[in-house]
Amino acid sequence: MRVVRVVSFLLFLPVVVSAAALKGIVRGVDGKPIDAATVAVEGYRTATTDIEGRFALDVPAGKYTLIVTRSGFQAAAIPASTDGEVAITLRPGLAENIVVSGIRAEAQTPVTKSDVDRGTIDRDYYGQDIPLLLRDTPSIDTYTESGIGGSGYSYITLRGISPTRLNFTLDGVPLADSEDMGTWFADFPDLARSLQSVQVQRGVGTSTVGSPAFGGSINFESIALAPATSTSAEVGVGSFGTKNATVGYQSGALPGGYAFYARLSADQSDGFRESSGFRGHNLFVSAAKQNDNSQLRLTGFTAHEWTQQSFDAADADTLATNLRANPLGPQDRDSFGYDLAQLQYLRALSPQTNMTASAFYQRGYGWYRLSGDQYGLDGLLIGSMVTLSTTHGPWTANYGLHVNEFQRTHTLDSGGSRLYSNYGTKGEANAFAKLRYDEGSWHLYSDAQLRTTNFHYHGDVAIAPIRWTFFNPKLGARYDLSPTTGVYSSAGISTREPTRNDLFQGEDNASFAHDLHAVRPERVVDLEAGWDAHRGPLTVSANVYAMEFRHEIASTGELSDIGLLLRRNVDRSYRRGIEMEYGWQAMPKLHLRGNASISRNRIHTWTQFYDVYDAAGNITGSEPITYHDVNPVLTPAMIVNQSIDYLASSSLTLGVTGRHVGRSYLDNTNNASFVAPAFSTIDASSAIRLSRDTTLRVQINNVLNDKRVFPSGYSYLFLTPEKTISGISYYYPQATRNAVVMVDFRR
Repeated sequence: MRVVRVVSFLLFLPVVVSAAALKGIVRGVDGKPIDAATVAVEGYRTATTDIEGRFALDVPAGKYTLIVTRSGFQAAAIPASTDGEVAITLRPGLAENIVVSGIRAEAQTPVTKSDVDRGTIDRDYYGQDIPLLLRDTPSIDTYTESGIGGSGYSYITLRGISPTRLNFTLDGVPLADSEDMGTWFADFPDLARSLQSVQVQRGVGTSTVGSPAFGGSINFESIALAPATSTSAEVGVGSFGTKNATVGYQSGALPGGYAFYARLSADQSDGFRESSGFRGHNLFVSAAKQNDNSQLRLTGFTAHEWTQQSFDAADADTLATNLRANPLGPQDRDSFGYDLAQLQYLRALSPQTNMTASAFYQRGYGWYRLSGDQYGLDGLLIGSMVTLSTTHGPWTANYGLHVNEFQRTHTLDSGGSRLYSNYGTKGEANAFAKLRYDEGSWHLYSDAQLRTTNFHYHGDVAIAPIRWTFFNPKLGARYDLSPTTGVYSSAGISTREPTRNDLFQGEDNASFAHDLHAVRPERVVDLEAGWDAHRGPLTVSANVYAMEFRHEIASTGELSDIGLLLRRNVDRSYRRGIEMEYGWQAMPKLHLRGNASISRNRIHTWTQFYDVYDAAGNITGSEPITYHDVNPVLTPAMIVNQSIDYLASSSLTLGVTGRHVGRSYLDNTNNASFVAPAFSTIDASSAIRLSRDTTLRVQINNVLNDKRVFPSGYSYLFLTPEKTISGISYYYPQATRNAVVMVDFRR
């Protein structure tokens, strides 16, 4: 493949330029070091401060302007040179207070988490969807329907828990639809370029808004408004018709305290699988008016995507002869738009107290066509949030109140006639109180959330509405063994309601009056304990967890007629495991990073219903078989990631990432004939500086060209006339070797 030969040459192109280093330390106004701050020089790779607030950037000798950003602090533009170290002081900021104080966990909060900063996004992002960007964090597994990142729909699981049971927010605004709690990343292409950071909390985490964090929460923070003017643009081409282009602009600080950011992006791909092409665009805007003790900020985006459907997996026999097979045809496609806007007002009421108030609007609308039938969706979410943060000595308290109202219309048109139209409404209100105590080596934390939500259905049949009310408490403690080492433990409970798809047994239009109490809310008791250490060039963290479920709404391994997972309650189940994450600056130019997760996951009792066939191939009935102590569907017991980054010179960076995912089962019977096989892949990257403003980046995925990367799928099991179990395995094949070449311009 010509493109692979070209990028392989570029990957190992030697470039030698004399290098120096920009070094320094970042502190707050109280003199304490600030970790996880992003330090950037336009046109060069970024650095992140360590636990002592220190950073180093390899650049040619000379003078530069450093752009320093950190959540909860005002961005700073600082002149510096390679002649000596620079000391930087960041002032407390209001811009991200709603995220930091209201939702996110701070460094000392006893919560199991991983932070992905702006520097990591710059290093790892090449146009892939958000799930694939995050898959190098512990216990995350991903797959794409089309087989290639940046094309169509992609999905993420955390500790084996499906995305509809994870919480996703952008600056506090819930991204999932309120009915089925799904977050469709295809609807907002290239969002990663407009993010400042991502925090992945594993387990119940801290209280947030939207659907509760059941298996974890993923909080996105929008890009920080920079103090200096800058322009960036990138174009890329790659395998399977991949094309992308983007241009962004930071106004810098304008007279009167104004600043704004805007980015326009367009993406296109043919997809790896047949008839799985994608086209999308996104306009992201953020603007703020900064006063002495307050800020008014508007953030939002408008996006649209057009996708050829590929949500059906292909059976194993077909894939043996045609790896790119897609059971759906070119006429099966969709078109969806997604708009989001949030207006935030942030104010310092006193040196110890800040408050935020915001209103947000979210709309997802469009249609998808299957076998000539066209299904329509039009959903609208309107909500408001208020938070208050106050500090008195070692005590910090955060309070929050959130309300929203959601409505979505479902339609089906066929042959020029409308076959049905229904709509659901769902209202939600939640309040939380968080209390933190930081004194000496002790950091204590408590968190309580009261949440109530209701669902009303309006369609062909009358169904009584339903309301749920939940109390979700959390408690934790951290003890610093030394200035660079600490241990923590936490316990929390999260309870959440079933989705609309669960309540209606997969029906898009209810054909009878479903009993909305038949599917019970699911509950998890989450116990976490961990240890972390930061010693010079080495950072290590490890944790153990036990998530004990009651009435878990578990996947059956089947899909509804419109491609949504079918699920039902199981009495008791659990997920228990060990997770580890590390980073090591082995040499000045060599950085190693990696993580591993090993888990034991079980459903105590599972009853599988099998179709029974006669000798003529007709279904004669259904027969249940009960299994005990089984693995949950699509939950691998081992996931390992290992990356090596090598700074060959100030103008050339090379990277290699290896990934291993253990086998998992396609259903809850644990039949060894129906599994998603274990796989290992290697990806490679390079960044070559062509000039001060221009960088050539190359990404090669699946370097070894593995043709059996099947991270997800499902099965159809049945009983033969002889009452033996048989079935068919279906898989989502991921792309063979593929590459992307990008030219990045920044000034």
